[in-house]
Amino acid sequence: MGRMFIRPLVLLLLIALAAVGCSERETNPFDPASDTEGPVVTNFVYSGGEATWSTNEDALSVLEYGPVGGEYLRYVYESTKYHSTFHRVRLLGMEEGEEYVVRVRSVDRAGNESYENAVGLPDTLAGYAFAGETMRLGMVDVGWGLSMALTTPDGSNVLIDAGYDAKLDDVLGFLDEANIDAFDAVVVTHYHADHYGGLGSYEPGDEEDGVLNRFTIGAFCCPDTTDLYREIPGSLLAKAARYLIPVTCIKQGDTSESVDALDWDDTPGFDVTVLAAGLGGAMMAVDDSGEEGMNTNNDSVVLMIRFGDVEVITTGDAEHFSEYDIVTTFGRDALDADFLQVGHHGSDDSSSELWLDNVRPRVAFISCAMVEAALEKEEVLQGLRAVDSDYFVTDRIFPNTSRNDSPTYGNLIMVTDGESIEIELDPDPH
Repeated sequence: MGRMFIRPLVLLLLIALAAVGCSERETNPFDPASDTEGPVVTNFVYSGGEATWSTNEDALSVLEYGPVGGEYLRYVYESTKYHSTFHRVRLLGMEEGEEYVVRVRSVDRAGNESYENAVGLPDTLAGYAFAGETMRLGMVDVGWGLSMALTTPDGSNVLIDAGYDAKLDDVLGFLDEANIDAFDAVVVTHYHADHYGGLGSYEPGDEEDGVLNRFTIGAFCCPDTTDLYREIPGSLLAKAARYLIPVTCIKQGDTSESVDALDWDDTPGFDVTVLAAGLGGAMMAVDDSGEEGMNTNNDSVVLMIRFGDVEVITTGDAEHFSEYDIVTTFGRDALDADFLQVGHHGSDDSSSELWLDNVRPRVAFISCAMVEAALEKEEVLQGLRAVDSDYFVTDRIFPNTSRNDSPTYGNLIMVTDGESIEIELDPDPH
């Protein structure tokens, strides 16, 4: 008798809880079905190269600007990735005496995006040159490959990969435009030719041109691997020895405090941590010739570079195995970053849901994402947007461009003062 009485009570309780749950979902203010209006921008104030504004609801906001009569080629983000009603950025790429057009793009928690809902936005801004310390990371358009040049706050220069040997002129052109004529360090993420080819020859004894014999280089950093097929190519070792470049094999957990070859800058608030290097051997693959394969990709050097409140992660071609290892080794709190170089050219064997959910970058760069396996790329691009990341691609350089749009090639440059993050587009540099 008692049991028969209890069961109806339990059933009624479950029905009541379900009704409460449905009521919450129906009134959820972040539900796209109940929130269809984009944020409204008000209270815009600009002074001395700094801009502040408000939104009428929690939102992520980006200030976009460009020269009067030209395209919007600069995009300024706050270092925080949190939705807020107050926004502040410092414009880092202005020239004194120039005039710039400006607009604000905002997106709320329901995904509503707006350019138009701005009250009191000025027609133009007066240029104000920023004179403080900045960190600069440029991604060179080398097609299917990777090459990035880092300039630290005190002016030290680091090259991360150099693309294929056939793309050397593109790398050299970028470095010349940036007035870089020496490197404190060169990092090769792993031993695939689309990453190390531009450093020098493929064959020992070959005098083919490359970065190692064109620049003064203080240190050569590479992943700590011992497998026969994944060890440093003899041609690179020979060139490093010939030009008296010290070689340092780095490993997971190394930092700028523990390894001299990573000590690139003494500026307070700047440091480097190796999140991964040489992890491919742990996969116990049956065969990996070194030409292509997930073992070698997972050997990739993955770096966390911090300056002030801004955290940058570069990944090389690290795939899901490496991403999982990093997450389990370092934990979520250590990986929450502002900027991400998306792994393996945007392929879906990198950028797993686990990885993106832990890193949650506000801005992402991809080296040549659109040329192959379009559906795989689309999955990664959707994953980035799902965590509110704006992405820029070397063959579709404008933000969040669809893979179906016509190509717009160019170099991508990220500049930060440790608070704001400014993206500069360099269209069609060739």
